[in-house]
Amino acid sequence: MGFPYHFVTLNDEQNLRRRQLLDGYGQFAQLSILLLPLMYQLCIGMRLLISRIWPSNPQAVKEHQSPIVSSFKQPTRGYSTILLARIRWFLDGEVFERWNTRQEWLIAGLWAMWLLVLVFKDTGNDYLHLTRRFGIVAASQLPLHYLLAAKSWSPIQYLTRMSHEELNPYHRLLGRVLIALFSVHAAMYLNFYIQLNLLLKRIQDRDVILGLMAITTFMLIGTTALAKIRTWNYRLFFYLHVILSASLLPILFFHVSHIRLYIIESAAIYLIVILQRNVSQTTAEATIELVPSTNLLAITIPLTKALSSKTYAQGQHIYVGFPSLPQKLRINPFSIANRDPHDDKKIELVARALSGTTAMLADCAAKQKTTSLTLEGPYGAANCFPDLATYDRVLFVAGGVGATFTLPLYLDLLHRGARGEQVPSIKFVWSVRQVADAQWGINQLLETCGTLPESFNAYTTRSDVDGLDSESLARRTQSKSEAQFSDSIELQERDRLIGDSSSPEDVASRAAATLRNGRPDYRAIVHEVFSYNGRGKVAVLVCGPNGMGASVRSEVGKWVWRGRDVFWHGEEFGW
Repeated sequence: MGFPYHFVTLNDEQNLRRRQLLDGYGQFAQLSILLLPLMYQLCIGMRLLISRIWPSNPQAVKEHQSPIVSSFKQPTRGYSTILLARIRWFLDGEVFERWNTRQEWLIAGLWAMWLLVLVFKDTGNDYLHLTRRFGIVAASQLPLHYLLAAKSWSPIQYLTRMSHEELNPYHRLLGRVLIALFSVHAAMYLNFYIQLNLLLKRIQDRDVILGLMAITTFMLIGTTALAKIRTWNYRLFFYLHVILSASLLPILFFHVSHIRLYIIESAAIYLIVILQRNVSQTTAEATIELVPSTNLLAITIPLTKALSSKTYAQGQHIYVGFPSLPQKLRINPFSIANRDPHDDKKIELVARALSGTTAMLADCAAKQKTTSLTLEGPYGAANCFPDLATYDRVLFVAGGVGATFTLPLYLDLLHRGARGEQVPSIKFVWSVRQVADAQWGINQLLETCGTLPESFNAYTTRSDVDGLDSESLARRTQSKSEAQFSDSIELQERDRLIGDSSSPEDVASRAAATLRNGRPDYRAIVHEVFSYNGRGKVAVLVCGPNGMGASVRSEVGKWVWRGRDVFWHGEEFGW
């Protein structure tokens, strides 16, 4: 059987009918987007209704605000709820390492299939109708694509109660779907011109030239957005993504007139998002210091009136950059490291000096100590977390500076327990490269609790720490770190630890005495947490390298399949 679509000749009435079908299906494809949040809200409503009619436990009605916040939570009674929980846990896992989750691929795949239905519906055997349908259906999704990239201002975030970090994977997957649809549209048009010997003539026309420019721009956006490119040079990806995304809109606007409504909508969203981000940014004076014997930076920002008006939740992050251009575009996310900025009257950040913005911050720390910074946020899914105090056990796992996410949550539970509130049994596990990397966190714990809690467990993963005592370890880590910085950063007043009047040697010795050598045994740790109470609810929050998160999730998953009630949230980064 041959290809079912052919080049057909239409009269004026048939051409008008084709135009009406093209416009109609394009509008329907865009309006069908509203079905997604409506179905999501319906699922939430049904779930809350069922939990009130048949509560699985006395606290079942205290469901947290967001059932999908990079998390997992299941009832503990009934085979159907356990089966549903297992399915959700499976879908929340990655297809392959560093790929999106199965749930994200499933939703994106179903949406792509729906768009393909709208592409082929009522096209008959008309080759050009199918060709144009690919283009107009893809163009109708551009406003959604730009909206999914918004960090704060987004109706989708309010309707789904999902953060930017959770919506961003769908932005990337929808981008791949659109590139595929536009590519088929372009390839079919080129085939049409080749078959009718029109290529040399049409390739000189404006609409074809702009179409080729548009598909080339799409390919560049898609290629530079690949994970390997982002990891290799994030700045290259960021700048190209911003520039190409903006330049794509006028190209498509002048390509053909039939998609201009969608382009205007996309441009309006793009401009509103940029305007909102610029308006929400605040400039404040910050103190930047180098944490002795490490390549860590401690950034302290006093709360100004503008910063005090914002609400901060433990585990959230803000974007930090420099006020002047082009440095203003080079903003990096940093987790808020202190428990409550409003109580402390300041925002504390801890970052590792690598390259780009962090290298510039390190240079400021070595030279002038104080500088003006541009702040944006806070962002993150933490404000939608359930109340961790309602769980029976809570496990925090952090790697390196990932503790800037987990430590404030841990400190908040300790603070609430000190006030007499009922809090769960807690276990905090933190692995760092060297003793000095943990000094800032230990200082916070000492300031809050007066002593290190028994639930605090820290490990040094460097192989050269074995067999060394605290004093020699402190000297060794300090000398190594100083050697790393000597080539690039002039360390001034490096003998003063932030927020502590004791000497670096005393602090390093105190830290070394509390840290264990080697890597944590996540299997034993998870087993200890879950086996303590066979029926209790457990919350697990992880922030660290990808391998760490995968290891902990693998061990937690074994208990999920046994029917345990688990809340899971994982964030990852590169060392």
